Amino acid sequence: RIRLSRRVSLGVRPMTAKDVKHDLCGIVRVYWSLLLGNIVEWYEFAVFGYLERYLEQKFFRGSAIAAWLGFGVTFFARPIGGAMFGVIGDRFGRSVAVNLSIIGMLVGTVGQGCLPTYASGSDVLGTIGLVILIAFRLLQGMSAAGEISTISTYITEVGNPNSIGRAISLISITANAGFLFAKAVVFTLDSVLGHEALENWGWRVPFILSLVPGLTAIWGRRGVPESAAFLAEVEKQASEMPEGEDSTEDTDREGSLREQSLRTGASRPVGAVFADHAGNIVIGMLGVAASAVVQYGGFVWINTYLAKQGMEPSGTMLASLTARTLMIVMALPVGWLTDKKGVAWVLFAGSTSLAVFAIPLFSALAADPTNVPRVVGIVGVGFGLIGSLSLTTFFYFVVELFPTAVRSSAVGLSYNLGFSLFGGLAPFAMRASLGFSPHGPGIMLAASGLLTSVTIVCALILRRRGRVTLTYVRKKPYFASPQICGVISDARVKEANSSGSTSEGSSSAQESGAESSDSS
Repeated sequence: RIRLSRRVSLGVRPMTAKDVKHDLCGIVRVYWSLLLGNIVEWYEFAVFGYLERYLEQKFFRGSAIAAWLGFGVTFFARPIGGAMFGVIGDRFGRSVAVNLSIIGMLVGTVGQGCLPTYASGSDVLGTIGLVILIAFRLLQGMSAAGEISTISTYITEVGNPNSIGRAISLISITANAGFLFAKAVVFTLDSVLGHEALENWGWRVPFILSLVPGLTAIWGRRGVPESAAFLAEVEKQASEMPEGEDSTEDTDREGSLREQSLRTGASRPVGAVFADHAGNIVIGMLGVAASAVVQYGGFVWINTYLAKQGMEPSGTMLASLTARTLMIVMALPVGWLTDKKGVAWVLFAGSTSLAVFAIPLFSALAADPTNVPRVVGIVGVGFGLIGSLSLTTFFYFVVELFPTAVRSSAVGLSYNLGFSLFGGLAPFAMRASLGFSPHGPGIMLAASGLLTSVTIVCALILRRRGRVTLTYVRKKPYFASPQICGVISDARVKEANSSGSTSEGSSSAQESGAESSDSS
């Protein structure tokens, strides 16, 4: 843990700006390799989307729908990868999981740039290339799923409970940096090489370039310390074992605790663990719907849509640059808002904004898709502001739903099920929706926002009735607002099963610190 003074950690005095700066700088200094890997993850997903019009010719015989299905196949592997790496994170430690995930992610990414295509003139080579491409994307999807879910868990557990929102915003900053780098690389290659060279061979370069930051991240993760919350949970489990069953004496505390975790965790059926938290898994899955669709529909697919409508590459580049830069600039303020109002409040604000404004924004865009100022205003500023609320701290929304013992596994499953279903199918669904309405993509965006908003409201109602526990990391703030009839806000909620979360909170300094400040 990046430690602050005891008075701050116990909530005796509020954090100052200097305390927050110390906390965030400490996280960056110690865990920079995790954040760099996050850049690589989002870079690859964005690269495939930005190069879709070239890849559909090389691998998919000119079919845009098939190319977007190729994009989406990665998401079908995400729940498997999230659960697999999550189990590794819960049993062997968070650091073990992130070291394995970055290797698989890098192999899957670089490999996509080294494949034969149908352009070689041989159908056999083209088919082989397509099959291996799908295999690489499945590997990349499994590894990326474990990467983002474990990093979200990691940062939440090592950050101070009073500034979790701002700590998690570092993930959003690096994710948007990955998208920016991907767009910058593709745009630069298009400008330097020209359209023809980029179509012939230049499309391979962005994939291969990820080798440099990927290897750097692998090197940097060798000495990443384990999270205190995980070590405390393993010690707790070990203390509950029958006397004499654990006689290991090891001066390497982390190594010894990992061995204990393997023995205690191996006897706990994974299916039973998930069954105990099925309701929260569903809440997390539906809660990320708006974030997933606005990410891969509102920002990735929209670039292909604009290009096919005749927009110059410089116009789409400017719109994407504006949106991503705005979200980076807004990340820390939104993180601060999360620490003041609560993660559910911020996500609800973002999803509701998407539900209300998506249709008019897209309709205005479709009316003149080659008008650069209009596109920059709608995509760059309009969707950029909505994305700031929807995408900055939604990782924490999912992490908050689960206790330490199963957090990595459950987050990996819940988050990746949601992103697989809604994010993976978003480009395909938005492309297909144009067939029944020119406003179809706007309707799809609005529907995803409505789904997330309804999910949050239902979850808060269930919490008030004692059916679910939504806060395992810090109990307040979560939805600190007198709105919605004042019935489901933090001020009126008393967790019926708070005793369960109290015992969970005692497993780590972070959680006990959070609960000590709860006055409900």
